[in-house]
Amino acid sequence: MIRVLSYTIYHSPNAYLGVVLAERALHGLPIVIERRPICIPKHRGVKVADLVGGRETPAQSSYHREDCMRWARRHGIELHLLAPGVFEERAARWRTSPYDREELPARVYYAAQGTPQQAALDRALFHAAWVEGRDVNEEGVLRAAVAATGLDPDALLQRAMDADVGHSVQAALAAFDRDHCPGVPTWVLDGERFWGKDRIDWLVAAVKRRLETPA
Repeated sequence: MIRVLSYTIYHSPNAYLGVVLAERALHGLPIVIERRPICIPKHRGVKVADLVGGRETPAQSSYHREDCMRWARRHGIELHLLAPGVFEERAARWRTSPYDREELPARVYYAAQGTPQQAALDRALFHAAWVEGRDVNEEGVLRAAVAATGLDPDALLQRAMDADVGHSVQAALAAFDRDHCPGVPTWVLDGERFWGKDRIDWLVAAVKRRLETPA
């Protein structure tokens, strides 16, 4: 079975759009998509650009907002970007949190490993962030997303604090670094990287070539 690694982060509109588009484009193909939500350790910054050693100028940031809305309208994806200043307010809270940015939603996702609801939970977390505009680093938001999938919020959040779940979060970030991912969303197929929502067609073509190649 062909395996595609999918690196994302819940507070990235590009990751949200990319995940939706990739699910549509790859639907029905005999492959396994291994989702790997990551976190951003405090010592590596707040933004994805910080995580990968870059910086985003105000002009680039405003362009990315415009571009995300264009992609959402073009593909019929519901998207509500944060109002100016909201991200900065949240970032101030994240810096005082005992957890790294995105660690809690990633922990919840990995805590649901092996359950039939894990994929639905992944979608619920993205929906909370980019349709409802909520901060998925907050426990109350996580509880609502978990409950929406039919899982028990108390049990899953307790499980999310287990050491092995924390190791899964760290392993995902280590794999992200090891695979030399330039940002999110990035898909990796046999070591070949496809970065960005505008590379999904290329990813699909590569998958289909693999499927057509005799084992």
